[in-house]
Amino acid sequence: MYWLFLVLALGAFLVTISTTQTWLLVLSALATLVLLVLWVKGLYVNRIGNVSEAPRSLHPAELQALREQFRAQQAASAGSAVEATVAVSAVPPMQVAADSSSATTAPPIDRGSTQP
Repeated sequence: MYWLFLVLALGAFLVTISTTQTWLLVLSALATLVLLVLWVKGLYVNRIGNVSEAPRSLHPAELQALREQFRAQQAASAGSAVEATVAVSAVPPMQVAADSSSATTAPPIDRGSTQP
């Protein structure tokens, strides 16, 4: 209901511009300023959140548990990367044909004069 501060600020501003009394002018101008500040604060809290909702600091035991969990995840991901590397290098290379005379070679590709 922070928008009510805006409505009240507009009402106080109307009093400010329509009065002929100096003391009422000063009082309504201050009221306008205060109500506008309260409206902006309410708008901020509604859109972004209250400052008192800041996250609490972690207890040292919780922080240590999070560190251990992170290290375990890193070790598991590093271990899976090493296993993948070992698996790739464990694939035997293609065996070369014992009789190289039976291997045929393909004729060279003629690209023609139209292609650079």
